[in-house]
Amino acid sequence: MREKYQLRHAAGCYWLLNMEQSGKDYIQPVELNESGAEIWKRLQAGDTMEQIAEEFHRQFQIPLSEAAEDIRQFVLQLQKQGMKEWME
Repeated sequence: MREKYQLRHAAGCYWLLNMEQSGKDYIQPVELNESGAEIWKRLQAGDTMEQIAEEFHRQFQIPLSEAAEDIRQFVLQLQKQGMKEWME
């Protein structure tokens, strides 16, 4: 079964595409930076936001609370753009 949202890399950018949309109600792809793409991949792989925050904390040497808040804000932005069901 195909995922509703798929991450693509094209023209030097990451794009999150809704693969189930019809032409009439076209939804623009969402552009993601490398960090956003990594968060998306890890969420899709089953990692929790807490696990991702811990990894970003270790990898980028930023405070754990900052990493957790950045990831929470990323998820909220996706939800505001209509991507609510992917978290369920």
